[in-house]
Amino acid sequence: MVKIASLATALVLTLSAAAAHGPHMLEKRAAVSTCSTVYKAVAPGTWPALDCPPFVQDPQVQTWLKLVDMTKVPVFPQSKDGVCPVDKTTIPADQCWWTCQKCEAPTDITSCPKVGTWGLTYDDGPSPDSPRLYDNLLAHSQKATLFIVGSRAISFPETLKRAYNDGHHIAIHTWSHSTMTSLSNEQIVAELKWTEKAIQSVIGVTPIYWRPPYGDVDNRVRAIATQLGYKTSIWTQDFDTNDWNIPAKTATAQSVIDTFKAWLVKIPTMKTGFIVLEHDLFPEEVNVSISGILPIAYATKNLVMQPIPQCLGDAKPYLEGAGSFKLIGDPSNSTTGGSGSNPTAGANGSTNKNSAVAVSGSLALTSVAGIAAIAVALF
Repeated sequence: MVKIASLATALVLTLSAAAAHGPHMLEKRAAVSTCSTVYKAVAPGTWPALDCPPFVQDPQVQTWLKLVDMTKVPVFPQSKDGVCPVDKTTIPADQCWWTCQKCEAPTDITSCPKVGTWGLTYDDGPSPDSPRLYDNLLAHSQKATLFIVGSRAISFPETLKRAYNDGHHIAIHTWSHSTMTSLSNEQIVAELKWTEKAIQSVIGVTPIYWRPPYGDVDNRVRAIATQLGYKTSIWTQDFDTNDWNIPAKTATAQSVIDTFKAWLVKIPTMKTGFIVLEHDLFPEEVNVSISGILPIAYATKNLVMQPIPQCLGDAKPYLEGAGSFKLIGDPSNSTTGGSGSNPTAGANGSTNKNSAVAVSGSLALTSVAGIAAIAVALF
């Protein structure tokens, strides 16, 4: 299989958009200078240039633009690569820019309703290392939400098919992994719809969940995504594993493990569950998950890991319905058991954190000393 590195012509260094998860410091994607500025129509049966923002002049994009009433999209200035202004007070309050204002819209999915429930997600795949992650999850009957980059979907279709057939929830992570607030309205449509089309062409169903790269979303981007029928899913504030910094040498596997262990102390005090940010683009990211985070999680009593639709009770996470996704607790689904299941949780109809009722209860965790012992044995 061709390595992702062969698809990219350069390593891109970018500035961090915020103290939290900003643009990756190291990305195996096309350098800006390699993305053509000369429009060329996408020929039938082909795709836009890998890892480059698609041209909005393309007839296919022009058709998609008719799906959005731009008069209903609020007007805010495009950001510069998702970077916050020095004076954040200059940002309009009603922009609700997650990156810079830490603002969550009522429809944003940023947590799981039930205490002790972990929305397990991975971004940026599929990659040549993704099957190692899938093998681990399969061995533990564990399912996850996978936010797929469109350029990766058509580069590694068999890997994406395997993920879907394993029962993982497949969602959108844009075509070129650009900061969404830096794009024009038309570019936002192109990024989302080309990715939707790429994923649908591989697995046969249409995702309706999406995650903005770097969590970079505001009310302008949300309005467009909503009109296209997508549900915006980010992650719980401060629940970024920082695994994306391991390839950039600004984090280590041990520092990521330490971050995760600190969460295990915090989780019992929370009023809801949570969603965590992890990645499966680089081997280092997969390594820390399968050799560090997941073994500790599997050994932690009453910590329930689930894909996002499961924790929300959504039995139809695709436009066409359930697809290969099986909602545990759905009367029409006979599947039970498994490490990733929550047999006491039924479908509650929730679509976001604000419509969900938190379930009170305690979370019995393994001791901190026991967690530390596991970590020491692994590294």
